[in-house]
Amino acid sequence: MGPRGVPVSWKHWLTDARTGQIVAPIDIPSFSWQMTVSDFGFTTTEKNLGDADESNLTIPWSALNADTPAERSHLLSMGRRALCSAWVYEGVADRRGTPIMWGALGEREDTWLDTTFPVYSPMTLMDGRYAIRDGDFQDGVTYYTHVAYADDAAGSGFATARSGSLYIGVYVDALKASSAKASDYRWSHLKGVDSSDGEPNGTDSSGHQLYLHRAWADSADGKTNFSTTVSAGKKYVGSYTDATLADSSSASKYGWAAWSDGNAADGYPSKTKLNGQQPYLHTAYADSVTGAQGFSTIVSKGKAYYGTYTDYTQANSDSYKSYQWFKSEASAGLSGANGGPGPVGANTNSRSALTFSNLSQRGLASALVNVAVNMKNGGTLPFDLPYLGESGHSSGSYPAWNVQNLNVKTLLTDLANADGGPDITFRPYWSDDRHVRVNLLAGSDADIYLDMDHAPVVLNCFRGGGTLEDLTVDYKTPVQRIFATGAGTDASVVTAIAEDLSQLTGSMDPPMLQESVYSNSDTLTVSLLKQQAQAYLKANRLPLMQLTGSIDVDDTDSNGTLLHPLGSFWPGETFILNVTGFPTLPDGQYRTRLMGMSGDHSSKIKLQFDVMDALF
Repeated sequence: MGPRGVPVSWKHWLTDARTGQIVAPIDIPSFSWQMTVSDFGFTTTEKNLGDADESNLTIPWSALNADTPAERSHLLSMGRRALCSAWVYEGVADRRGTPIMWGALGEREDTWLDTTFPVYSPMTLMDGRYAIRDGDFQDGVTYYTHVAYADDAAGSGFATARSGSLYIGVYVDALKASSAKASDYRWSHLKGVDSSDGEPNGTDSSGHQLYLHRAWADSADGKTNFSTTVSAGKKYVGSYTDATLADSSSASKYGWAAWSDGNAADGYPSKTKLNGQQPYLHTAYADSVTGAQGFSTIVSKGKAYYGTYTDYTQANSDSYKSYQWFKSEASAGLSGANGGPGPVGANTNSRSALTFSNLSQRGLASALVNVAVNMKNGGTLPFDLPYLGESGHSSGSYPAWNVQNLNVKTLLTDLANADGGPDITFRPYWSDDRHVRVNLLAGSDADIYLDMDHAPVVLNCFRGGGTLEDLTVDYKTPVQRIFATGAGTDASVVTAIAEDLSQLTGSMDPPMLQESVYSNSDTLTVSLLKQQAQAYLKANRLPLMQLTGSIDVDDTDSNGTLLHPLGSFWPGETFILNVTGFPTLPDGQYRTRLMGMSGDHSSKIKLQFDVMDALF
């Protein structure tokens, strides 16, 4: 019962999904719901069982004020209708109640008796939107990277397969067939060739096999830092040809020349540019088909596989994942008969980028949602963005070609989950007599938690009574050691360990050792993986506890005034729990945050509070 014994209840309204205008009321006799700081879920409840249907909301046809197939389809039109659920106090001025949840109707499944459909929360709707303005992403052009080989920088001895060649030529265009004209290529010294043995280089007049030998050094006579295997960073290249397979270790046997374009850390530049940008062909070598084992951009000798990719960055990637891998054919080099894949992002018609700078974190979140709902034809949703344009120190650049990483829900989630990231939520409200709208709310750069327009909610809990009932305390065992794995496969995987054994060695009553595993396949370096492992250990090294309980939002004080009506508190807000007499908690105040709440069609609400350090 509500104020002065007046009953309270849920009311549900079908609205226009794009404008928020009320279309019609709808009766949902049995359902369950859950809400966190950033999202909510809404499902039906199996009658007489009390278990949530994990998939969708099921509505009997009798719940609709409709008599014909056309009328029913109009009311429940997918992509056009939304559901607003409000907590109503019968007899008060606004019979619509306080909006608690709003979401769009999804795909329906109809039967003779009822219809079933999901309700997509505002955050879920952002899962179907991308941070790309209309017109920024268009059909592109497929470009091809063409490769050839020669004996000098002029293209003499032109060939499409390497056989003792000293130079590689590259150009990029939109034609698959490669040019046979040396002048179409930009020529560079081959880099990263391991010359422990010479390379076959034709035969002499008697038919004997000749071998081309190469070496590198840091002086014009070849005597300083001489090497037949390492070219990276060398200033001079030496060569000679004879009928002996093995390279000579004498610098005097080689003819020496300046080693131009000899940085093995760089790709080979194309002669042609695309939209004013310089493409580069990158090559690497490895012992496995994935490139993970024996990866090198310098040493090619004995490698069973070679990898390539083309982009607009001069430096080679040191990640084997960047390359497309092929079986080596006796170190024959890349085939140049036809072009290979062109530059990453060669779809030059989709190279526009959204760029934001000098915004607060919630200003950046608002800018991303603004693109999702206000910069797309048909993208309108009834969202308010109060922080749009708010200044700060955050920035972001979102190129259209990177669309697979521009999902707005993911971007918002990453922003909120970053160190110092703000709470972000969507909250419905009545904007006038006929419309519901949804506010994007977020913590500020100075205070990452959601603003509260009231003092912390105080709940009392004691055996057999109190405003917080059914108190439970869940505990989590501490972890002392973390085994972390990063990028790579099999024996080449990046590994790191983090541990804190002080609890095991510095206590009179030590706990058992507890180990755990952390994995992030995108982490390429040991140092970064070590940081991640240590952060994971820090979050789990102490015993943790989490309090849950329930309240009745229908509870009143002695004057009949509701104590904690639904809609007066939200996940993310501060609560003070006064606990007395609990078996394993000292009596006192516990200041915490509400992280989630759930319930059904009744007034009983389950509350889940933030994790805190266990006291014992």
